[in-house]
Amino acid sequence: MRPKVTREFIDRLIASGRGSGTGDRYRPWLMPHKSASSTCSNISYVRMPMVQRHCYFLSRGERAVSHLVWWAGAQDVREQFPLWPWPHPSPLAEVDSAREWPRHPGMTDVAHAAGIPVYCYPGLSVDRILTIDLMVTFQREADAPTQLLGISCKPLDLVLSAQPSDRIMERLELDRRYCDVAGIEHRLVYPEQVPAALVRQLEWLAPLRPRAAIDQIVASYAYQVFLDRVRKTAFTVAASEAIDDASRGLDWSPVQTQFAAQLAMWRLDIDVDLQQPLSMASPLLPGGHACREELRNRLFGRTSC
Repeated sequence: MRPKVTREFIDRLIASGRGSGTGDRYRPWLMPHKSASSTCSNISYVRMPMVQRHCYFLSRGERAVSHLVWWAGAQDVREQFPLWPWPHPSPLAEVDSAREWPRHPGMTDVAHAAGIPVYCYPGLSVDRILTIDLMVTFQREADAPTQLLGISCKPLDLVLSAQPSDRIMERLELDRRYCDVAGIEHRLVYPEQVPAALVRQLEWLAPLRPRAAIDQIVASYAYQVFLDRVRKTAFTVAASEAIDDASRGLDWSPVQTQFAAQLAMWRLDIDVDLQQPLSMASPLLPGGHACREELRNRLFGRTSC
């Protein structure tokens, strides 16, 4: 049973850190239970690559897009990110404290300027705290300033069939305007257009370990030796054979070898085309770098690999 929303309840959630933090310290504003969802939703409570915390997604589409964004090179992906109704520090201030950022006027002000209603919680004079599906931290180039990208994930058929006055279109416009006021880029992503095979393989290969642990593996001599060996044969012999041969003499367990191979494919240290179904009984197919660069350009604009 969901607790009754009161001003004190909202204040307690905010004081506990809900809707704030970055990386492993982030706590999404919405942390729903099954009873709080619609019959059409598909709530996930899962690990994602590069972070230790579990993430909350309200649909398969949100989870799929999050996997894509991480793979495309995001530094952080925060789901169910709150668009506070009252004036508050710019979301950019939390990821780039070296610069001065103007305060955000809040969603209530944004909605009023747009002529779009934001409804109050039942029995309260407090506007509902709306959320955007994903708030992504990224850099276009290695030395470029840190930026944010707000992503709204909505089904294509619902958007195409909606009238401008329908609530889904109003919510998309509020997401866009909130981001625009903050100087944050915004994208509308249709999950149905995300390549299903790519997402399945990203979910399978995703390195579910802390970023520091992954960095340590990548920087190790053994991993570099493994890469040098596997790159020479993985595109001409069965992938499983190439991986086994490349791991000989490295003092790795079968689990370590499997993790290193999956990490190398997820990171594209081995340039494998993840849009094609992977078979360890066949040679790998190249083309992953081109696919990822196209995705980066679509999401972030021009980036370096």
